[in-house]
Amino acid sequence: MAKKPSWGLIILGIAALVVVVGVGLVAVAGYVIYQQFAFQTTTTSVSSAEDELAQVAARFADQPPLLEIRDGEPVLNRQRQRSSGAAKPIDALHIIVWQPDERRLVKLNIPFWLLRLTRGRPIRLSGHGSDGESDPISLHITAGNLERYGPGLVMNHKDADGKRVLVWAE
Repeated sequence: MAKKPSWGLIILGIAALVVVVGVGLVAVAGYVIYQQFAFQTTTTSVSSAEDELAQVAARFADQPPLLEIRDGEPVLNRQRQRSSGAAKPIDALHIIVWQPDERRLVKLNIPFWLLRLTRGRPIRLSGHGSDGESDPISLHITAGNLERYGPGLVMNHKDADGKRVLVWAE
């Protein structure tokens, strides 16, 4: 006489399979999201960093930046025109920061879907510098504002000490 299979073991096996597949899917999704951010920090020479920044800025030579730094705060540039008609969709916000004292070039790509999750709150960026400074910078602009202006140069700022921040939307 053949023994009947235990339904409890079958259900437990199916549940274990679902958990393993679920963990695998979460791991793959996490890896894809991590790659979308593509955070890179490199040590480079002054000339190569300036060349790279100039090359990116040259793409937007005919367009004023959306934000300017006045009195240490980002302010909307009134010379920048909103996109006429339906603006092209923005896929990502790209940021390059040059720190000449450390010869460090930092690149960060933020997927725009992530910025949409801010739900109308201003975009805030923060970093932990070598001087211990970690106050977030509020750009005083929302993801919705960026979408209305469309892809283009968001900020191109250079400090008196040579630090430079280049932000653009694509």
